[in-house]
Amino acid sequence: MRSSTRRRWSARVRRDKTGAMARRLLVPVALLVGLAAVRPACAGAPVAEVLKRLQERYDSTTTLRADFRQRVESPTLAQPLESHGRVAFAKPNRMRWDYEPPDRQTIVGDGETLWIYQPDQQQVIKAPLAEAFQATTPVTFLAGLGRVDRDFDASLEREEASRWILRLVPKKDAGIGDLHLAVRKADASVEEARITDPVGTTTRITFSAEKRNVAIEAGVFRFSPPPGVDVVTPPAY
Repeated sequence: MRSSTRRRWSARVRRDKTGAMARRLLVPVALLVGLAAVRPACAGAPVAEVLKRLQERYDSTTTLRADFRQRVESPTLAQPLESHGRVAFAKPNRMRWDYEPPDRQTIVGDGETLWIYQPDQQQVIKAPLAEAFQATTPVTFLAGLGRVDRDFDASLEREEASRWILRLVPKKDAGIGDLHLAVRKADASVEEARITDPVGTTTRITFSAEKRNVAIEAGVFRFSPPPGVDVVTPPAY
């Protein structure tokens, strides 16, 4: 890659890691919070029951497909940013997010490498999967890269007619922000995940048309950069 291009994208990656790119990485795997063990911050029966249901769902889930809608609101944005697409997960450590136009983007975790393909900008960002999530606590629990019971305290914020609202607070890095989950009572699935960072940016993602334990071809979680695109490795890696 030309040195000018490398410098330009090195600068952009640094900005993205503390801005929109970081939020994009946080939310895609927030769905898996509902598929991992969480330690309650208190011993109340309602909290314990929700966490038990989530654990049971995690234990019985090997693959997952769903549609998603994402909305980002921030004091620095003139208007909310909205996007949508499809997602697939498979244990262990594999995921794929396909964002539809006008916000085209593909995020693939193949078990070892995280790929972020931005076709409109003719570039691919590449990073080791574990290291990419090392500094962002909300995603380190992804399929064995971390544990929510180690990294978060959980509490039941409120109970609604058809769902519970959980709050997850990072134990170590308060600068990451809080994660809220709306968990359906009917089947303990995560209906919505919401992350609010310390500067007031809120990223909200909702899930629908969920299919669990369906066959997903291994090729779904493979990625090869298309010819002619720039492949960028963030400076931290």
